[in-house]
Amino acid sequence: MKTFTERQAKYEAIKQYLKDEHGIYNPLENNPWLVCSSMDPEFYDECAYEMEGFEVLVVTESERDERWDESLENYIDDCILPELPEMAQQYFDYEKWKRDARFDGAGHCLSGYDGVEHEYKFGDHWIYIYRQN
Repeated sequence: MKTFTERQAKYEAIKQYLKDEHGIYNPLENNPWLVCSSMDPEFYDECAYEMEGFEVLVVTESERDERWDESLENYIDDCILPELPEMAQQYFDYEKWKRDARFDGAGHCLSGYDGVEHEYKFGDHWIYIYRQN
């Protein structure tokens, strides 16, 4: 079994995603049609890639869980709590709400394009890809 670093696993996952979802069979470095580069690290980070007209988020399991939790927290703070009477806000249970919201899967929170989670495994690394636009 081939061993992969986290970075190599992400790279292989991107290649597999492009093959599966877009019919692109050439490796990234040999495909002049495709440009894969880190986006502005101030706003995104090394997990977001822009590829000729679309953007994907490529994360490990722990990165996915961290972003998922942050997305749910932001939804609570921005959408739910402002609609609750101030008196009731102190009784809101963040963890129970987030547990229930997770039944829909991470794609609903992390894929702004279609809500779909693409899952790949390379070596010991699970990699998740979410289309953003």
